[in-house]
Amino acid sequence: MHKINLLTLDFNLLLVLSALLEERNVTNAGEKIGLSQSATSHALGRLRQVFNDPLLVRSPKGMVPTPRALELVEPLQKILLNIEQLIQPTVFDPKTAQGTIRLGTSDYATAVILPSVLQQISRAAPQLNLECNNWRCDTLDNLRDGAIDLGLGVANLPETGEFKSQKLFVEDYVCVVRADHPIAQTDFTLESYIALPHGFITPTNVVPNPTKTHVDNVLSNLGVKRRVMLKIPHFLSVPMIVQQTDLIFTLPRRIAMLFAQYTNLALLEPPIKLNKYNYMQLWHERLDYDPLHIWLRELVASQTQQL
Repeated sequence: MHKINLLTLDFNLLLVLSALLEERNVTNAGEKIGLSQSATSHALGRLRQVFNDPLLVRSPKGMVPTPRALELVEPLQKILLNIEQLIQPTVFDPKTAQGTIRLGTSDYATAVILPSVLQQISRAAPQLNLECNNWRCDTLDNLRDGAIDLGLGVANLPETGEFKSQKLFVEDYVCVVRADHPIAQTDFTLESYIALPHGFITPTNVVPNPTKTHVDNVLSNLGVKRRVMLKIPHFLSVPMIVQQTDLIFTLPRRIAMLFAQYTNLALLEPPIKLNKYNYMQLWHERLDYDPLHIWLRELVASQTQQL
């Protein structure tokens, strides 16, 4: 049996063979695929060598396919169709998208970003699921290894180029106290700020045993210090704690505004200058061109523009 070495096969010859089997005329086949008559004849000669068969023979009625050529018609059509589908861009339809996208994030993003994103997913991609995992010190490793697909948070990315990012918005800080707190009725000064007992969020899954925050560093530069009465690892218990204590929390503005919509809180502008920061979505380069993930990232970006 004649064995074909695929490494030596020019796949363009398959296009010539398809045209020849359809037209059964060298000149017409060449015109169909944009080749001259001589080039098409040369290609037919090479095809005869590859398949060890004349493929098309002359007759009074023109060129006639051999039995071997007739055997090739159906598989050749399938092969060419498969190759065409292989190189064509994937047509993505969110309505038929299935599976689970794994996110790495904190309860900040699940409260501030996800509600509107989930609302749109329910409408546009009803079979798509999301799975949220804590934002951790190894989140970039998890993105690299594929344990998570998309990160929502703040990170310093290495300059290797393997991670991609998009700024979603710029976040700053605001102070939160209960609505009837005495400090909400007076001028809010640095002195009154440091006189209050404070609470802060300790992202222990990001920085082991954190002792100082950006706020503490700013106060230290001013030569003062606050009393931190409470450290907690999550944002979402803050409203219940603040409403029943004299504690003050200095929080990202968007989640503080969200809390104020549902609970009886007062928002105060900090009496110290605190830095703003970029809140981002992050992904590994291998997902940069994936249609599903492009669609989700564009959805996240569009929804956060409204925040």
